[in-house]
Amino acid sequence: MSRKKKRETPEWQWEQALIDAYYDYRYHQVLDPLHDQFLRWKAGELSHLEIDQAIHRTHKQNQELYGLFTENRAYLVGLIQFDHKWFGEWVKDHPPPEGIELVPQALKSSADIEETKDE
Repeated sequence: MSRKKKRETPEWQWEQALIDAYYDYRYHQVLDPLHDQFLRWKAGELSHLEIDQAIHRTHKQNQELYGLFTENRAYLVGLIQFDHKWFGEWVKDHPPPEGIELVPQALKSSADIEETKDE
C-alpha cells in the first residue's frame, strides 16, 4: 500500500493555497503604496528624501511580514483565519477539504463577535 506524501494531500494543498493567497494579499498591501510612491518620485512629486523614507518604512513592514510568514505552518494557517474580512471572502471560493477544522470564530463577522461579547 503506497502512502501519499504529505504535500499531495488535499489538506496540505488547501493550506498552501491559503498561505499563498494571503501572502500575495499582504505583500500587495505593503508594496503597492511603495510602487505608487515610486511613480510620484519619478514624476518629480516626491524628493529623494521622501522616497528614501518610504523605502525604509516599507522595509520595516516587509520584515514584519517575513516574520509572520516564517511562523509554524499550523499557527500561520490559524492566524490567517482571524483576518475575518479577507478569510471570509477567500474561504467562500476555497472551502476546506474534509479533515480541516477551521478556527471557530474565524468565520464569524466582527459584528457577530461583538454581539457575543455583549451577551
